[in-house]
Amino acid sequence: MSSATDRLSTATGRIDQSLQPLADVYNRLFGDYFGEMNGLQFVLIFGTAAALLTAPFWGNFGLVRAMTVAAIWAIFAMSWDIQSGYTGYISFGHSVLSGAAGYTTAMLIHNVNPELSMMITIPVSIFAALVVGLLVALPSLRLTGPYFSLITFVAVLIFYRLIPSFSQYTGGETGIQSVEVFTYAPVARYYYMVVPMLLIAVVLTLIARSNIGLILMSIRENEAAVNAAGINATKFKIFSFALSSIPMGIGGVLLVHFSGGVDPTTFIVVDRSIEMIAIAVLGGMSSILGPLGGAFFLIVLRDYILTDIANLGSSIRWTVFWALVLLVLVFARDGVFRKLWHGLDRIGGDRR
Repeated sequence: MSSATDRLSTATGRIDQSLQPLADVYNRLFGDYFGEMNGLQFVLIFGTAAALLTAPFWGNFGLVRAMTVAAIWAIFAMSWDIQSGYTGYISFGHSVLSGAAGYTTAMLIHNVNPELSMMITIPVSIFAALVVGLLVALPSLRLTGPYFSLITFVAVLIFYRLIPSFSQYTGGETGIQSVEVFTYAPVARYYYMVVPMLLIAVVLTLIARSNIGLILMSIRENEAAVNAAGINATKFKIFSFALSSIPMGIGGVLLVHFSGGVDPTTFIVVDRSIEMIAIAVLGGMSSILGPLGGAFFLIVLRDYILTDIANLGSSIRWTVFWALVLLVLVFARDGVFRKLWHGLDRIGGDRR
């Protein structure tokens, strides 16, 4: 066993050394902004990016569709992570934010003007998600402990109950199914989702690696010490929630234009928030890229491998989904992709 481990370490060490010059160039140019990496980590990040950008040319429609959906859920999970993963304030209400954006788009088209341009509906919908985010954050983030999580959970219940109460505008339980999709062409639709996802990943990673991210993590570790240092922790918590609301709004807009409509089950119910949390936990909280990896792993597994290849029923697919999350919570609490990242750091040798 030890000899096999030694051989693996030798082989990966050689790969790392051969790729290190490229990693060094990256580290000199971008290391201060996004973090330094060794050769193995470099090939993981840029190899994954290349795979994502070329996925439609692999010739598998079912896989491409699953990856298209995964890109949307990656946006949701990364958005949740920049708030809850970094501050430690666990939100069960993020589905309200994506729902606010999705319903704003659908209601504008259904109730105002069916010909309304996306140039109007998209920014208005993202702004609506930001407003709803602030309405949730301002009262709740002044609280600590489970009270914050409880308020976000109640926000989902309130939003869900308001939908049938205003069914003439929201479509009630059946929702509104008259939203124009971006395109029905699988390749174009894939890039409509993946390109914004990659841009959001870059921006959120940059923020997470900045002094703002350091303050958010300090709040998670010791909020009292942050306040004692003269930093208003509450303002930064509200900022993180508002920041999280913007990509959540973008994800909500992408989802409504992907599916062609909205309904409370797809957008609002607390199950959607819990799925975001599960994806972030599996990938690795407080890492941004971990939730991105978790989204593609879980969604492709559920919607392609277990559905198209294994041909399993819905109940079995969801059982496998939650069983994997449970296993990660028990055996890899830092997340699968965080473990992979730190493992590559250990076996790849020292950075130059």
